[in-house]
Parts: sequence; C-alpha cells; structure tokens
Amino acid sequence: MRRGRGAEQKLRAWLARPTLVLGIGHPWCGDDALGPQVCAAVDDPRVVDCGDAPERFLGMAAAPDIAQVLLLDAIDFGGRPGQFVFCEGEELTERAGTTHTTGLAVLSRFLMEAYGTPVAALGVQPADTRFGAQVTPPVAAAMRRLAARVRRAVRDWPTEREATWTPS
Repeated sequence: MRRGRGAEQKLRAWLARPTLVLGIGHPWCGDDALGPQVCAAVDDPRVVDCGDAPERFLGMAAAPDIAQVLLLDAIDFGGRPGQFVFCEGEELTERAGTTHTTGLAVLSRFLMEAYGTPVAALGVQPADTRFGAQVTPPVAAAMRRLAARVRRAVRDWPTEREATWTPS
C-alpha cells in the first residue's frame, strides 16, 4: 500500500497499460462522489461510472483491450482528506473503509479469480460522506488531479481495433 506521492507515482505506472477504470461512489454523499465525478470528467468507454453498485459492471473486465482493472473510490484509510492511497491485489483488505455494500477486496478477488485480471484500487481519503453533503475542497482538488491523470493515460491506450490489428 502506498500513500500520498508514492500512490500517485504507482498510479502513473499502473495507467501505462490499457485499464478498465471503475469509478465507485454515491453522487449525493459528499466526498463519496469521487468515482462518479472522475468518470464524468473523462470521456472514454473504459472509464465507467458504477455508482454504488460496481458489481453490475465487473463483466467489462473480460474485454480484449483491457489489461487490468482500477477501482476508484473514497476510502477511509486514516489519511488527510484528499490524500491518495494505492493498493494492488492482495494489499486490498476488508479493513479499508468503504461505504458500499460490496467491499473493494471482494470485488478485487472476484476479478482476479474470474478473469485473471490484475486489480488495484486508488482511494482518496474522504472528509465528509454524509447524505446531502457537498464534496469538500481537498477531495475536489484530488478529483481534478486524478481526472487529469486518467485523461492523459486514456489518450495513450490503444483501442480494441488498434490492439488487435496487425499489418499484412
């Protein structure tokens, strides 16, 4: 598990490969809107707003142009509001605080076992996830940085057609 700058460096390296990005969160619960808001800022079919039901989108990991899966969510890991945490595969445990009925560790294990897909989670420490709360300034700033990073990465990923096309 990496926090802060280390998490951002790990994210940069992770996004060098075509990735299914699943944004998780509830848009009406303050900082928990992280995943959906980042997805809304990135226009690509591999960046998916799952709302608070990511289990409905897991089959997308089987697409041929997907090398791995990144779960984006507000995760209470005891950091400063707006701070990043990056967890790969087995580092993701049920202790990571999530506001959703299906924990990120369960989703990660399912994806790895069902599809053999590498999985990581990028979390942002929330400050307020109450229903009706607004996104707090430190989390809004983290969302903007994260959306910019994902937008830059998406431009470099091959599309399914580019990934399978070979010259004759």
